[in-house]
Amino acid sequence: MRRPRTPLAGVGVPVLTALVLGACTVTAQPSPPTPSAATATATGAGTPTPTTPVERPMLVVEALFDFTSLDPSTLVERSGRFVADAVYETLTTLDPEDPTMVLPGLAEWTTSPERTWLTLRLRPNLRFSDGSLITSDDVIYTLSRARGLGGAAAQLLGPISLTKVDDRTLTVTSPHTNFALPAVLANPALGILNADVVKANGGSTRPGDAATTWLTSNSAGSGPYVIARVEAGRSITLEPNPNWAGERPEFTDVTIRNATPASQAQDIESGAADIVLDLPPDRADAMQLRPAVSSVAITSQPSSAIAFLLLNDDKKVNAWTGNPDFVTAVRLGLDVQAITEAAGAGATPALGLVPRGLPGAFEPPAPAQTSPPPTTEPPTTAPIPGVPVTRPPTTTPTRTPSAPTPSTPAPTGTAAPIPAATPTAPPVRDVGAARAALARSGYQGETIRLSYASDRPINGIDLGVVAKAIRTQLAQIGVRVTLAPAPMAKALADYEKGTNAMGLWSWTPEYAEEEAALAFAPGGHVANRARWVRGVNTAMDELTAETRRSYGEERVGAFARWQLQMSEFGPFIPLFQPAVHRAHGDRVTEVPLTPLGTVDVASIR
Repeated sequence: MRRPRTPLAGVGVPVLTALVLGACTVTAQPSPPTPSAATATATGAGTPTPTTPVERPMLVVEALFDFTSLDPSTLVERSGRFVADAVYETLTTLDPEDPTMVLPGLAEWTTSPERTWLTLRLRPNLRFSDGSLITSDDVIYTLSRARGLGGAAAQLLGPISLTKVDDRTLTVTSPHTNFALPAVLANPALGILNADVVKANGGSTRPGDAATTWLTSNSAGSGPYVIARVEAGRSITLEPNPNWAGERPEFTDVTIRNATPASQAQDIESGAADIVLDLPPDRADAMQLRPAVSSVAITSQPSSAIAFLLLNDDKKVNAWTGNPDFVTAVRLGLDVQAITEAAGAGATPALGLVPRGLPGAFEPPAPAQTSPPPTTEPPTTAPIPGVPVTRPPTTTPTRTPSAPTPSTPAPTGTAAPIPAATPTAPPVRDVGAARAALARSGYQGETIRLSYASDRPINGIDLGVVAKAIRTQLAQIGVRVTLAPAPMAKALADYEKGTNAMGLWSWTPEYAEEEAALAFAPGGHVANRARWVRGVNTAMDELTAETRRSYGEERVGAFARWQLQMSEFGPFIPLFQPAVHRAHGDRVTEVPLTPLGTVDVASIR
């Protein structure tokens, strides 16, 4: 079942509400766009695709490809997710007006009061794109294969067991309370696969699965589109699913092209693209876009993604990033507000690991309507982007940072009410305390490599700019950082293997609940990339388990305690939440989003 459409400027979706900044209108261009020279150069696309017949209008979407596979069971990247959402369907879905509300998708369900089992009942007469019926065997195969592949999807599912009841019914059992499971099943990474087709192309639920390569250029789903053609690294073409029984997409053919943010800005101005998804922050002002052949509307909105700094907890990877005093020095030595400003327009400081807009997130105070904006003293020297200047704080922080000492108690995991003070502003930089913590660590000036993807901006933000700001700030407390950018494929592979000593990355919640942030907890799929495993900090393990079990009104307090302890003892430093800047031309009137914040391709109008 297809989720309801969300209008471009939807209401009631905290992290997804669009702000229309403006539009310029001139003579409309009636024919479908063709690739510009700038796009061909940026993506290696070469000769433009022949013009699509008028009766089958081609929609051209440009995005920065950040995926390594289109196999839904291995997807973690944004650009891959919105393709999967168009091609596959999930057992459950999320309410666009309230993404914390889970709705039936392919199946309805019942659950036990203690949330240790879930019985799923498929809707009747559901069919894959090849016309075959969707059965509980396909569901069990899909979920079993996801677990067998051992990636992020396996981490989301956890240690479940699956039991077939009949061709339309199955039971999912968890060894512990799992309130999030219905929401987890709405993630595109758990889109239901045609088991017979995947098996015929090398699929397996055990080690040795070989279907991922086939699924990167083909599809085996039941969504409104099928993958028709893939030019590796260049473009993906979607065509209608001939057996789709839902509302027909308005655009029968969709081409998704790989393009840099700069090329996307050029192509939306020239009319070579209908929609661009990664407009650079410095081009997000409608007045800067002066299209010559089509009208352009720009939308900017908060992103649910969090950019963060990782410090590897494994001393075998790096002796210093695994040193608690060194981590404290880095945390105290960073000016998160300055780094956020370096990131560009629309970025906001991350106050914790639960993204703003989700339940349990730390939120800044509402701005006073009558108070004038705060002022700061002008710097005595010309500022360097991302490097703090000496100035008095413009707000009083709720939590004054201090340098933890070896006697600082670890979290106990004991239940407690909501903490009396939670952050409403980023921590104030404390250079003196940072240097003291660095001295306690025994650090002698060894070089620390800061890894990041050189060709993978975060929502159009150049990570090189952010990395340079971090390097400069840490140099001021005595830490020598060398930048280690790498192409996305290599950088991502090293990150997933947990070999970054220090890494600059981003994370987007896999479902719209605060529990998704437990991916950063010991043993979570993000924590594993910092080699922060269970058993190293038993108090954090206990607190995480207690937080996961929390229910009802106690949940807000539980996640507040967990985030505060993570800010003291975890190997992650939240930096900022970027804004998303998208644009569309005059052939498009609506660009709806899914509840997870990706573009709903089938509902574009």
